[in-house]
Parts: sequence; C-alpha cells; structure tokens
Amino acid sequence: MCRIDQKKVYFDKAVLQYITVNIMTEEKPSRLKLPKIKGLLVDLRELSINDAVDISRLMTYNISKSLWQVPYPYNVENAVNFINSCHRNFESLKAVNFAIQYKNNLGDVNRLVGIVSLKNIDSDNKKANVGYWIGEQYWGNGLATESVALVINYAFSVLGLEEISAYVYSENKASIRVLERNGMTKKEEVNEYNQISGRSKNIIKFAIQRRYKMDKLKF
Repeated sequence: MCRIDQKKVYFDKAVLQYITVNIMTEEKPSRLKLPKIKGLLVDLRELSINDAVDISRLMTYNISKSLWQVPYPYNVENAVNFINSCHRNFESLKAVNFAIQYKNNLGDVNRLVGIVSLKNIDSDNKKANVGYWIGEQYWGNGLATESVALVINYAFSVLGLEEISAYVYSENKASIRVLERNGMTKKEEVNEYNQISGRSKNIIKFAIQRRYKMDKLKF
C-alpha cells in the first residue's frame, strides 16, 4: 500500500510551466526505494534491471560522447552493472538515479527514454551534481528541461540540499540551454583530459543554490 508523503505544485520562471510532484513511498518497504515523481511531460521512477536493454539501445555514439567516461558501444552487461551500482549508491545516499518515462511515448509510456541523476551527494555540505541524458529520438520535446527541474526540486525540498552543480562540455549547446532554463548560472570553465575519447575538452560548471530556487517557487 502506498501513500502520498508530499505533493507540491510550483512555478519555475526558467521552465515556464507548472509541474506537479507526487512523491510515493511504500508503507513498509523491504528495501529503500526511490520515490516516483510526476511531471507534465515525464515521470521519474526507480531504475529496474528490465531497463538494461533500453539503456544499451539508447546509448548511441552521440549520447556517449556527451557524457564523461562512458564507453561506446555500451552493451547490456554495462547497463546491468550500472543499474546495480545505482541501487547500491542510493542505499548509501551517494547518488540518486531516476529512469525518465515520457508520457506521450506512443510505444510504451513505461519505457525508459533517458536518465537523470543526482551524483556525488555531499550530505555534510548539502551539495550534489546533476547529470542527465535523453535518447536521440526524443530530443526537442523539453524532456531534459523538465526532468532536471523535477530533480532539482526533489534535491532542495526533499533531500534538503543547498546547492546543485552540473558539468557540461562547452560544445554541448543543447545541454547548456537545459541548465540555463532551470536557472543555473555559469561558474567556471576548465580544460580536462578524457581517457575514453583520448582528447582534452573544455568543461563548464553551472550551479544553482536553494535560496535562489526557492525565491522562484509560487504556491
């Protein structure tokens, strides 16, 4: 049996839309489980081993090259190992990884179309990094923008974090727009060597603080 622990409707000027967050938890779970978060375009849920095939299928070269240290090709075994690590990291609250479901997916609304994560959670300093990717066939629908908005709100209002950062390649203009639409601002730019690609790339750090985000919420 489930109950709704928290329901918030907020307006984010950066995203320019209302988003309803429904956080569902089990009364007596056998193990710690992620909440399900509902938005207008997407739902966020816990990753399942059943998602491994979709993760492998969606992890194209164009996706992998935009992520840090993600190999290509990315096979099902890679995906299974990743999902298992996600469950371990959530239980220790090192990271929170959500499967993204697209409500207008004509194939199956329950299928994974991407992932959004809170990584490197620092409970002492109340900070974390946000990361995300969306399958190529779903680009241009605003899914990444809403997914990031939902996760930032979850980080601030549920986990009690105070600052969220994101790191993006300077060439990834679409991802930069996602962050800017969520009110994140550029903090610094550095050049780092990527062992997977064998090349150095410029990486931009974006960040947003809770006190800024909460000023934008309208109830």
